[in-house]
Amino acid sequence: MFKTMKKRLTILLVFFGLFLFFVAVQAQSEGLVPCGGSGQEACKLCDIFLMFDKIVDFVMITLVPPLAALMLVIGGVMFFFSAGDTGGLTKAKSVLTSVIFGLVIVYGSWLLINSFFLVIGVSEWTGLEQGWFSYPCH
Repeated sequence: MFKTMKKRLTILLVFFGLFLFFVAVQAQSEGLVPCGGSGQEACKLCDIFLMFDKIVDFVMITLVPPLAALMLVIGGVMFFFSAGDTGGLTKAKSVLTSVIFGLVIVYGSWLLINSFFLVIGVSEWTGLEQGWFSYPCH
C-alpha cells in the first residue's frame, strides 16, 4: 500500500513539475543588462545597478511565487498522504511552515523597507519619485 501511495505521489509531482509550471521560452527577451551588445551603447557603471535590479525583480516576481506554490502543493500532498503517520505529518507541517515563513521574510522585508522609506520621505530629498526599488539609469 505504501508503495502505491509513493508511486502516486511521484506521478503527481512529475505532472505538476512538467505541466503546471510550464514557462514559454522567450527567444527575443532582453538580457540582464541592456547594453554592450551589437547596435547598443557601451555599458556604464549605472548598468551594474540595473542588472542587480533585474535580478531582484526576477527572484521576487518570477521565481518565488511559482516555487512557493509548488512547495505548498508538495506540503499539502505530503500532509494528505501521511495517513496518520506522525513522521510524515511532522515533515509536511515543517514544509508548509517553512514556505509560509520564507514568504513572510521575502515580502515582509520589502514591505518593511518600503514603509520605512515612505515614512522618512526618501522620494522628496533623493529624487526617487518612482520608489527606492526602481533605479532610473537611462
